[in-house]
Amino acid sequence: MDKFDQQIINRLKSNARESLAAIGRDIGLSRSAVAERIQRLEERGVIEGYTIRIGEAGQKAVQAYFQLSLSPFKLDDLLPILHAIPEIRVGHALSGEIDLILFAETESMERLNQIRKQLEQLPDLKRLLTCPVLQSVTNFMD
Repeated sequence: MDKFDQQIINRLKSNARESLAAIGRDIGLSRSAVAERIQRLEERGVIEGYTIRIGEAGQKAVQAYFQLSLSPFKLDDLLPILHAIPEIRVGHALSGEIDLILFAETESMERLNQIRKQLEQLPDLKRLLTCPVLQSVTNFMD
């Protein structure tokens, strides 16, 4: 990966919808050269996809993390149940006292409580801790 590839990646990280012509003009390459480089970066797996960031105006009203401890911890058994809760955005299986951490975004505290009640019914649940998000500090992805 050379300096042009890195500049292209940095531009796409800031705005994945920026035109190829604008990127090329700013970094000193033609539109077609930028397109070819992006295609190669995608083929090599350097660029795996494109996404959007939701600003505060588009965020749900309530966000929370759920920490779950289960014994025994059978992730494959839990996945269908968790996938049925659309407000759960991200989950991570962990090592240590906490087996699973889930991030959820909901429209209301009432819906968050309903999700908590659903999670309380999970088989083999030993401990469930709900941590509502008070404030987003920063986006570390930028």
